[in-house]
Order: sequence, then structure tokens, then C-alpha cells
Amino acid sequence: MYEVEEDIDIIGPEEEKKPHGTTLLLCFFLGIFGIHRIYTGYTLIGLIQFLTGGGYGIWFLIDLVSLWTNKFRDANGNELQDYDNLCVTITITIPIVIAIILTLVLLDAYGII
Repeated sequence: MYEVEEDIDIIGPEEEKKPHGTTLLLCFFLGIFGIHRIYTGYTLIGLIQFLTGGGYGIWFLIDLVSLWTNKFRDANGNELQDYDNLCVTITITIPIVIAIILTLVLLDAYGII
């Protein structure tokens, strides 16, 4: 007499996962402002990071390492989509290269090399 539809979505649509590469780059370049936290749904934590300069830099570094090791989750507890080895390599390599260049410039400025 009555028919019941079986494909009713009671729970709701699956939430879209945030891309790992985008989150990593946001953290790398704007991490002390908490932009990556706001992007992944942690609005309050993002605002706190913004007001404290990324937790005085410490919180920002912890987030960066957790992104490098793929341990960072969005506000819903989901893994980030498409772990990106290239972004990890680039964001680890850039500070090392900059540190080497600055060291060489300083050594040259003081006449050591």
C-alpha cells in the first residue's frame, strides 16, 4: 500500500575534505595568523592563533610538523585529502635553503669566508 524510498539521506551529505597541499601552504605562509585553522573549520582556534601570533610561534610550528607528518585533521576529524609529498618537500626545503644563504651572507659580511 505505502512504499518507502530506500535512498533517503538522513545523515546529510558527506562533508568535503580539505586538500592537504592547500592547508600546508596556508600554514607555511600564514600560519602565525591561524588562517589554516580557520580554513579547516577551527574558527575559534584560528582566531586565538591570530591574536597570539600562532601561539607565539610554538603552536604554528606544531601545526606545521603535524601537516608534514600527515597527522593534522579538520574540525570534523577527517584526514586531509591527497597528502602531497611535493608540498612537504618544498616547505621543508625552502627554510633550509634560506638559512644556508643567510649564513653565507653573514659569514661573508664578517670576513670569515
